[in-house]
Amino acid sequence: MSSVQMHRDRIDSVMQTAGGQWGDRVGREVANRARANCPVDEGRLRSSITHLVTATPTGVIMRVGSPLAYARWRHEGTGLYGPHHALIVPVSAKALKFRQPKMQGPLPAGVRNLPTSRRPFVFAKSVRGTPGSPYLTQALEEVFGPGITRHPTT
Repeated sequence: MSSVQMHRDRIDSVMQTAGGQWGDRVGREVANRARANCPVDEGRLRSSITHLVTATPTGVIMRVGSPLAYARWRHEGTGLYGPHHALIVPVSAKALKFRQPKMQGPLPAGVRNLPTSRRPFVFAKSVRGTPGSPYLTQALEEVFGPGITRHPTT
């Protein structure tokens, strides 16, 4: 008579390892596609996109994103195009002050775009905001197919 002995802890360990490896491979692919889809001005946002995989006894959690504060705004949009659908207005001053988003016209020889710190200032009573560029959602759909459920973080 033969017998089978189950080592549940070993099976769980192997499953966690396999799930972690799968999550790392897929996370890398999603992060690479997100970098390719990401809008680029100076490249900080694109270079900050990373992935993190956590294998737990109940499953694998894969996170892809950027730690930069403006990453969410760039993804979802701001002002009229963002979640509040309202103009951006100054709160504690008479006007908004910001650097010109991109230089237009002739640039110095050999320069494709001036760094943000060298661009002139712009003043405005209100701005419309910018449309979002859902580069992360697009990357998820490219890897997993359409209809992916998004779980926003707070």
